[in-house]
Amino acid sequence: MIKILYIITKSDIGGAQKYVADLISNLDKNQFKAKILYGKTHLKWLSNKVHPWFLFFNDWMAIFELLKVYKNEQPHIVHLNSSKAGVLGSVAAFFYNRDKKHQLKIKIVFTAHGWVFNPTNALTPPVRWFYILLHKTSSLFHDKIICVSEYDNQLATLYKIAPSQKLIIIHNGINPDIKFLTKLAARKEIIKKLAPNDTKLEPKFPWIGSIGRLTKEKDFETLVETASLIHNSYFFLIGNGKEYKKIKNKINDLKIGNRLFVIEPSGGDFKYLKAFDIFAMSSIKEGLPYILLEAMAAELPCVVTRAGGIAEIIENHKNGLIVAQKNPGLIAKAVNILLSDKNISDELKKRAKEIILAKFHIKHMIQATESVYRNLI
Repeated sequence: MIKILYIITKSDIGGAQKYVADLISNLDKNQFKAKILYGKTHLKWLSNKVHPWFLFFNDWMAIFELLKVYKNEQPHIVHLNSSKAGVLGSVAAFFYNRDKKHQLKIKIVFTAHGWVFNPTNALTPPVRWFYILLHKTSSLFHDKIICVSEYDNQLATLYKIAPSQKLIIIHNGINPDIKFLTKLAARKEIIKKLAPNDTKLEPKFPWIGSIGRLTKEKDFETLVETASLIHNSYFFLIGNGKEYKKIKNKINDLKIGNRLFVIEPSGGDFKYLKAFDIFAMSSIKEGLPYILLEAMAAELPCVVTRAGGIAEIIENHKNGLIVAQKNPGLIAKAVNILLSDKNISDELKKRAKEIILAKFHIKHMIQATESVYRNLI
């Protein structure tokens, strides 16, 4: 029995959290025994915040806390997720493996859910190069680095993060048999979440929706600007995060608060996807987004930006429409194409479901990841 310990920086809703949950739920129970620990929830000192005072005292405390956990759990493999966990967890493993009292040396797997130093991410050059240096250093202690997209693999190679034999591409996958709410039921549920004065919606207006954390890397400001260019339609953003106030201010400035609604997430918001006529993403940084896979499984026509591994999912004009980043005019043009031509829309959503079944099924992800674990042991 191979014992695996998953470490992840935070427990909020996101792609990395879904990835780990899916692995734990679907691993072969006859071969693998898995446990997950979250920062703040289980690990007091592990946080994605940067605390430079006292020579990064909090991070050193997180390393020693992880070292103690490794000694108690004695896993065969520690699988690290997110940048902070990837760095601190690997340093803790280095100290653990140097202790001659431990006959069993821990193997370290790190999954890059979209490299934080991605050139299109909203970071200053010094911060970007700082992250590159951190990942180059921590990769010395990694036995395998899983890239969720070819794009991330190319970035790792370009910036010489690790030698090629340490890198492997395993696309995220989903179970396409998702129990989505019907369009009518999903719309009723979404309308319940709106303010009372927003519930009288024009029934003929199309719904364009997006789901995700309200962060700089998702660039929902561009989607807000897109909404201002498309009249006689409703836009819905399901999510929360640090950019919430900025996005609400932009909505107010553009005077589209009666057509664009920001809705608090409740977990499992993918079940509302069929409420939308079109799914849209305006990201500037992605790994391989689960929500896009789920939107395609819901047979929605998708308009997305060229970010991270998105171009490995969407082939332009074949199973979706893909445009340049930070260009609300191009997103609006793509949305209008789908709204004006039902034949194009129907063909794209049909092809979208087909690619999910063929290439992004969860069974492919599980089989490839199990193979990584077995080969390490």
